[in-house]
Amino acid sequence: MLVVILAGLGLLRNSAFKVTEQDIIANLQSRQSPASVRFFQVVSDSISFISLGIPAVFLAIGLAKKSKDLRNKGLVILLSIGLAGLIGAVIKRTFKEPRPYEVDTRITQWSVGGSNSFPSGHTAEVSAAALGFSLILFRTPLIIVLSVIWAMTMMFSRIVLGVHNFTDIAAGFVVGCIGLLIMHNIFERFSRKST
Repeated sequence: MLVVILAGLGLLRNSAFKVTEQDIIANLQSRQSPASVRFFQVVSDSISFISLGIPAVFLAIGLAKKSKDLRNKGLVILLSIGLAGLIGAVIKRTFKEPRPYEVDTRITQWSVGGSNSFPSGHTAEVSAAALGFSLILFRTPLIIVLSVIWAMTMMFSRIVLGVHNFTDIAAGFVVGCIGLLIMHNIFERFSRKST
């Protein structure tokens, strides 16, 4: 299933939609003020403080209080982020897609980006973390809404900052969801076996 989704997104990137993506990004960038660019840079740069920090705190509290539940919840999210990053890195090396600013002179690079563009590593991380916060750690309507807003703002920031196309974001979202799903299922199986 993952291969089909990612192949479809890869084909979409090589179609006429790619031109439209870059037109949209160039248009978005032309409408930004220095303050909005700085806002999106702060959002983009702060990802790991939230996505890794919150589950790390829960892991630490779980270890300190000997709470298997808190420990496992923090660990599932951290390992999900790691797995999503690994999957994303393999896909990046396979597709080797350039970043938007590398192929369109109208687009400015306003943020750092690692190697290739497809899929977005920031999006994979934020998707795994936000879904983990919503479905594993907190499960409250307020946290779900805040997690969705945070994730969507992070994803949009990567587009506005010129380092990702929309298809990179979509693929990163899929990778993040798969990372969380795999780790959650692994932990569920071990939990059932230990009881």
